[in-house]
Amino acid sequence: MTYEPLFEGEIVRSRAGRDRGRAFVVRKILDADYVLLVDGTLRTLERPKKKKRRHLLKASDTRMELSETLCNADFRKFLAAQGFQNDRKE
Repeated sequence: MTYEPLFEGEIVRSRAGRDRGRAFVVRKILDADYVLLVDGTLRTLERPKKKKRRHLLKASDTRMELSETLCNADFRKFLAAQGFQNDRKE
């Protein structure tokens, strides 16, 4: 199945699962079906979320410049600056 192309650093929203509606940044593309997601709060750099691409919607065309020196606060600030607030903390 073909999906909308995703790139590292893009903002996506979860369509399914207990994290439905949350905004994430694509940290890494693993293969044709799976990506690793980070939001800096619930899903940190140390514990990224592995999720199927079909359960994601592209939320913005804006991309975050990814580098090795990023920290969790950078992801939180980027999402907030783009207008995405993840209210609930689990």
